[in-house]
Amino acid sequence: MTRIDLTGQQFGRLTVLEYASRNPLNGNANWLCRCECGNEVVVDGYRLRKGQTQSCGCYRAEVSRKNIMTQEKTRAQMVKHHISEKAHVDGMTVLRSTNSSGVVGVSFDKQSSKWVARMMYEGHLVLNQQFHSFEAACGARFAAEERYIGSEKLNKARQAQMVKMARRQTRSLRTNQAVAVGK
Repeated sequence: MTRIDLTGQQFGRLTVLEYASRNPLNGNANWLCRCECGNEVVVDGYRLRKGQTQSCGCYRAEVSRKNIMTQEKTRAQMVKHHISEKAHVDGMTVLRSTNSSGVVGVSFDKQSSKWVARMMYEGHLVLNQQFHSFEAACGARFAAEERYIGSEKLNKARQAQMVKMARRQTRSLRTNQAVAVGK
C-alpha cells in the first residue's frame, strides 16, 4: 500500500514537515509537524486528514482558558474556592504543617545528606537542586521565588501570611489563657 505524501500541507495550525515513521499498532504513517506556536509534534496521518488533530495542544489550552474566564458558573466557583492569582502565589509560599526546615520548598534529604530546594510554577518543576548547606538551598529557593513570582506579589503574599499567623497566635493565646483560668 502506498503512503499519501502530506509534506508541506497544512491541517489547522499544523504544517507537515516530513514523514516520521509508521505506527506499528495500526500501520498508519506518522508525520512530523510544526505548529503555529513553534512546537513540533509527531501526528498520525489519518488523524490529520480527518481533522481530528489540528494543533500541538496549544489550541485546546487557549479554548480552555477562554472558557474558564467567560463562564459565569466557573468564575463563581473560582471565587467561592478562592482560586485566583493570589491563591496561586499563596499556595507556593505557605509553609506546610509537615515542613520541618521552616522554609517553604526547602527540605533535608536523609539519603543523600543534602538540603533540597524545590519549586513548582504553573505546573512545571522550575527548581529541584541539592545543596550542602541549608543557607544555599534557601538562597536558591528565594531567588526562584523572586524570578517567577516577583517581589511585589511575593511581599503581598508574605504580608497576608504574617497577618494570618498573628491571628492564629492570638487565638491560641486566648485559648491557652482560657484553659489556664478554667483550671
